[in-house]
Amino acid sequence: MDTNELNYFVNVLQKRISEYFNQSLMYEARFQQQNDIITKQNEKIAELTQSVEDYKTQIEYFDEQKKKEESKPIPLKAAAARTRKKSNASTTSDGGIF
Repeated sequence: MDTNELNYFVNVLQKRISEYFNQSLMYEARFQQQNDIITKQNEKIAELTQSVEDYKTQIEYFDEQKKKEESKPIPLKAAAARTRKKSNASTTSDGGIF
């Protein structure tokens, strides 16, 4: 190569290096942005997972309370009161005339 060709070669090389450097900066910026988005999403997922676990714990507690309540024996008077129907009949008149 003579000096004239060498100058063109150097100019093209400088342009390509500049283009590739700009592209690498753009890709690096995009990677950082995507990593930030992924980090925020992972934090939100962890928060929601913790909420689900808390709700599961609450549901288990309520289920245990319900089982305890259902397993308690019902007192005899309370059981009879639940099944007996109140009468609305009046006892002041027996239907007879004196």
